[in-house]
Order: sequence, then C-alpha cells, then structure tokens
Amino acid sequence: MKRLLRMILSRTSFILLLLLLQIAAFILVLHYISRFTYVHTILYLITDIIVIYLIYKEENPVYKLSWIVPILIFPLFGGFFYLFYKNRNVSKKVIKRFEQADKERFEYLYNYQKHKPQNNKIETYLHNIGWMSFNQTRTDFLGSGESMFESMKASLLEAKSYIFLEFFIIKDGQMWQEILDILKQKVLDGVEVYLIYDDFGSSSLPYKYPRTLKSYGIHAHAFNPMRIHLNFAMNYRDHKKIVIIDGKIAYTGGINIGDEYINLEHPFGHWQDAGIKLEGRAVTALVINYINQLKFMGHEHLDLEDYVIHDFNHISNDAMVIPFTDVPIDHELANKNVYMQMIMQAKKEILVTTPYLIIDNELATALKLAAKSGIDVKIIIPYIPDKKIVFIVTESYAEELIQAGVKIYRYKPGFIHSKMMIIDDEVAMIGTANLDFRSLYLHFENSVYLEDKNTINEMRAFFNHTTDVSTLVSDVKNPNLFVRILKVVLRGFASLM
Repeated sequence: MKRLLRMILSRTSFILLLLLLQIAAFILVLHYISRFTYVHTILYLITDIIVIYLIYKEENPVYKLSWIVPILIFPLFGGFFYLFYKNRNVSKKVIKRFEQADKERFEYLYNYQKHKPQNNKIETYLHNIGWMSFNQTRTDFLGSGESMFESMKASLLEAKSYIFLEFFIIKDGQMWQEILDILKQKVLDGVEVYLIYDDFGSSSLPYKYPRTLKSYGIHAHAFNPMRIHLNFAMNYRDHKKIVIIDGKIAYTGGINIGDEYINLEHPFGHWQDAGIKLEGRAVTALVINYINQLKFMGHEHLDLEDYVIHDFNHISNDAMVIPFTDVPIDHELANKNVYMQMIMQAKKEILVTTPYLIIDNELATALKLAAKSGIDVKIIIPYIPDKKIVFIVTESYAEELIQAGVKIYRYKPGFIHSKMMIIDDEVAMIGTANLDFRSLYLHFENSVYLEDKNTINEMRAFFNHTTDVSTLVSDVKNPNLFVRILKVVLRGFASLM
C-alpha cells in the first residue's frame, strides 16, 4: 500500500498526468476542427502520407507497426499526433554537441590504443564504430548485488584522485546512504566526485536534489530532466550503471542504487543481479566516455589528460576486453548488433539472462534458427515480474521461442535482473542492456564484451547455479481467453514498452 501511495504521489505520476491532459486537449481540439470538411480531408490526407512514409522508411518493422496500427485505427488523430510527437525529437544543437563529443572520444581512444583487430568480427565491428579492444585488464565477475556493493564500497574508500558515478536509478535508503557517506568523506579528503543520474529513473529523489549534492561538494547532474510537454526525446533515458575510481578501477552491470538490489527489500522476491569489475587499461574507455557524456549534457568540460592513466604495465593479463556504450541518437544499435553477431557465431551453446524478453524480428529469428540448428539455447527470465504488463509480452515472445526449441527458465526465488550472454564458454557480454526494445533502441546503455576464460568460467558457474534454482518452462499458453487477447494487443505495442 505504501509503495502504491508513493507511486501515485510521485513527481513522475504528476508529470504523466499533465502529459495525459495535454493529449486529451490535443484530441478535443482536433475533434472540434475536424468538423470542417476541408480540415477533415486534410487530416485524412496527412494520415495517408504518413503511413506511406512509414512503410518506406528504413526502420524496424515492429516500430513501424506500432505507429501504423494506431494511426489507421484513429486516422484523424493518429497522423497529426505522429507529426507532433514523433518528430519533436532531439534538437540539432544537441545532436551536434553529441557528434562533437563522440568524435573527440573516437580520436582520443584511437591514439591511446593503436591496435588493429585480429580476424575477430565483433572486435572489428566495435573498432569501426570507435571502441577499441584492450588487454592489461583484470576482470572479476560479481554474481550478486551484495558482492558488487561490498567490492564497490572498498574501492570507493581507496579513491585518491576522483570518483565518477552514473546510474539510472538512485533511491534513498541504506545502500545510497552508505555510498553518500563515503562520497562526502572523500570530498573532504580532496577527491573530486562527479555523479550523473537519470531524472526519470531516479524520480523518487527530490526535485532539485543536485543542489543538495552540490552543497556537499559533489558535482551532480540529472540526465534529460523531465519536462511538462510532449517530446519523443523524453523516451531517451540514461540506463547506464558505471562507477570509476581514479581511472584504474571500474564497475558496471545490472545493479542500480536501491535497497532491493542488495536484498534489503524484497518487492519481487529475491533479487538476483550481476556485474563486473574492471581493473587496468580498459577502464580508460569508460573514463573517456564519462567525460564526453558530461560534455554532451552541456555541464562540465574536463580535460581528458587530467583523468586518463597511461601506465598499466603492472597488469599482465592478455585477455581481450572491450567496454562500449550504445546511444539512440546515432542509430547504430551497437548492443543489438553485438548480440546478433554473438548468436550467429555460436557453435554449441548460447546462455542468456535478462529481466525482459521483448525482442525484434531479427533477434527472435536468430535465436530460433540457432535452436533449430542444434545449438543449446537457454534463457533465464524472472519468476516474479516487476512489471506485470511487460511480463505478459515477455511470455508472448517466450512462447514462440519455446516452440522453436529454445529452453526458457524462470528464476523461482524471484526476480533476475542480470543482463549477460555467454557463447560456447569462449566469449561473453555483460552490462546494462536488457533484451527489450527500450534497451536496444531507446536507452543510453553500456556493456563489456570480453574474451577472458577465467571470468567467463565464473559467469558460467553463476548461470548453472541460477538454472538449478529455476524452473524450465514447457508451455506459457494461458487458458484464459482475455489474457490471450491481451497478449496479442500488447504485442502490437511491444516497441513502446
């Protein structure tokens, strides 16, 4: 009851209510002016032109259908709403700022790590979009929010120069208070502390919380602040989770800052998550990206040379590590493309954990083709969902994958939030990107692709243990006719979830 009350009274609910009122006013105005014959004709003509445009537009078919179907159902309102909403996207000024920051990142990384890919398609692809491969990097898999939290705290306490943090969700509670206490002390010790958090994901924080944090000496910024107006760019959220200490150590994975992530609260049963610790040369890619993210946001302009470390000769690990990010502005779909390449290179086994399973036709076809080709494909999803409507769509996709031979498991103790893929115990990816449309198309995400045998073995052991406490799903067909119809309807809006 308290959670429901907090949700109703939250800043997000207030803004959503105002947005709904805007849509309602928009519909009423269109309904009124459409009574005039010539306006009515123009609105229908606009609808026809938009549908033809969407058919020929180079975009994912599911996205097209998510717009075409409602436009055809509500032709007077749908077409005009598309023009008003979909095209009110990121401004040219913001795009130019992003392109400049991205160019600087590419040039700096290229000069920092002059290394040509060695007959590795994924390494070559990431190299060509500006993400270099690194050795001289130790990787440690962290198979729970609790273990990551303890390791992260120990590293934060050792910080000497600076701390960079970036999170989708920060909730007030014991986890945040412990981290905040460390950050306050570090500021007093002369350590620079920077924090980026997503304004929507962290909407439970006070409205002007960055001011509070700045009073402690923390450079804090809310990403893409929520506005009380219709704008498609509000869909673009910062879903990354990154902690960087002194340019030498970094953490990333599924864990946000909230007590449920370390099982101090249990809103959805046991919360199973995973992350990775990087120590060494590969951390540089995250440092550069973080500094350029600040530039892109238009807040801080830090000199890279003040934060990048060059000497990692004390680390001898030769395994390949490629940290990279994925952004919706450049339309590159880096996470999806790497997932696709990993699936296509599999010879024996594909192991996946994801909290949501709402995928486009290309990924679904690749997974089904792999299973039909004799590859053992296993996917673990939650038993207790955090979003019931979204989980109905997840079940819809699980149903067709099961029919193709994919083995779907549900994590019986509760909710699994880790996002990782392991191929043939040889290559793996772990990070923040779910197997859903929002992560693959709309969010700012970060991932780590690696070919490190020891860490991949740890990830495999985590997967095996999680499978042992999960239930193999043989059939997700619901006998309830209403639920089956709801699945079909919601599937049509999958790309918006």
